Amino acid sequence: MNNRIELIQQIIRERKVRSQEELATLLAAEGIRTTQATLSRDFKKLHISKQHDALGGAYYVLPEPAQTGQSALLSSSRAGESIVSLEISGQLCVIKTLPGCASMAGALADAHSHPAMMGTIAGDDTLLLMLRKDYVRNDFLAFLKRHIPNLDAKLIETND
Repeated sequence: MNNRIELIQQIIRERKVRSQEELATLLAAEGIRTTQATLSRDFKKLHISKQHDALGGAYYVLPEPAQTGQSALLSSSRAGESIVSLEISGQLCVIKTLPGCASMAGALADAHSHPAMMGTIAGDDTLLLMLRKDYVRNDFLAFLKRHIPNLDAKLIETND
């Protein structure tokens, strides 16, 4: 496993890898076969996120050296800045992000682990937070406002 992890870090430092499939191919060329599920776990463990280039494409990046601890991940404003909108309806919180940024926002949400949250599911540009039945909406919104820059401008109000 350590060899795979070290090789993932090396490849991401040296190349603009744009997909897990591309990374799996590069790993296979080095003699390491892996699955997408394993890569997803490795990405979470390594706090790998996507960054956008000037052409609108996205590629994987490792956290800055100062951000290797979880506390640095929590203070990351990149995830907050990538959020386009947030809407809560019942026990679901749907967060829309810039393309390729939902997993980074999901890692931030998972790291904070508010008691109201049961779990997260991240796609490319959409993050779903599943909330507990008995959560207090105003407390959860106050929590989000502490961690998401300019949330009021991004919040879509619902009547439920």
